[in-house]
Amino acid sequence: MGWTELIDTFAAAGLSKTEVDRVLDAEIEAAPTLRDWLTSHMANELMRSLGMPGRQSPEDVRRVRLGLASSAQGTWTSADKPPRGN
Repeated sequence: MGWTELIDTFAAAGLSKTEVDRVLDAEIEAAPTLRDWLTSHMANELMRSLGMPGRQSPEDVRRVRLGLASSAQGTWTSADKPPRGN
């Protein structure tokens, strides 16, 4: 079953958006969520379409998500230099 079919199955089962979000965002034993897997797959497809290697793992997505959630400023702190261009 692909990702699209998974969401279609949720919809056919009558799950609400809130219930689908709960399933996609469920964290089990500190493993990447289904949404992390979906995001990494979509990012890799986009990167390959742009001629770049797709190397985003679900663990990478989880690490970024948790980093963003732990700091209002993103993944760098005021003690760090901001990313180039900012």
